[in-house]
Amino acid sequence: MIEALIRAKTEEERLLEFLRAAFLLIAMVGFVFYGMEHWVLDHWTESWQSKIPFFVSLVGFPLTLLMFFHRGKWVRYPFLLWMLVSVATGIAGAYFHLLWNAQDAEVSLWTLSGFLEAFKGSRPVLAALAHTHVGAVAFVVGITIRE
Repeated sequence: MIEALIRAKTEEERLLEFLRAAFLLIAMVGFVFYGMEHWVLDHWTESWQSKIPFFVSLVGFPLTLLMFFHRGKWVRYPFLLWMLVSVATGIAGAYFHLLWNAQDAEVSLWTLSGFLEAFKGSRPVLAALAHTHVGAVAFVVGITIRE
């Protein structure tokens, strides 16, 4: 990213590389923020599954940081794969948060009122979707890079 930004010849190339770098920075900060939030707040239960978002962030941060310095295939392909893992983690987390909130409130997810009640439950559904956002933004950056 940094090298491509420096070597950009036209104004359009510079703008494109700047935008890629800015969005990649947003993703990297997201991985740091969400990983730190899980760790500092001790935001997990006794089950190993509740630690998955932390480990996704733990691997996502160095992969994203590495993309700033090298964007060859041996870095970009694992990066793209891990961003898809981040997206899937967020979607699964949101689903399970909704499911557990619905069970706690004793409502059905298949009705609008039940869905809204589960969405407002004690487990934050949008927090789980944060991994989807970070992974999707970084994935779009990764697939737009040309060698």
